[in-house]
Amino acid sequence: MGRDWASQREDRDASPAARAHAVDIDGAKPHLHKRATELYYVLDGEGAVVLDEAAHPVRKGSIVHIPPGVAHAAQGRMRVLVVGIPDIDEADVCPVPGA
Repeated sequence: MGRDWASQREDRDASPAARAHAVDIDGAKPHLHKRATELYYVLDGEGAVVLDEAAHPVRKGSIVHIPPGVAHAAQGRMRVLVVGIPDIDEADVCPVPGA
């Protein structure tokens, strides 16, 4: 999975309110964030974003809002601009039990 950061990691302390980065997704396992909201903007490709077990088809130009606490996953191959509000750190990525 490739990533292009919109800002350097060194900038994290200067602007922790949000972070945007492009991610190449080829399927993603279910997980959730306890504190962060995520916005997905599909730059290329198509597939589905699964929110609390309901699959929502996406393609280039689609936007998905993922509130904190909502289990989510991805199906298919796509390049997505991911915006984390606030910036998502590893401690806020929680696997979904039984997934």
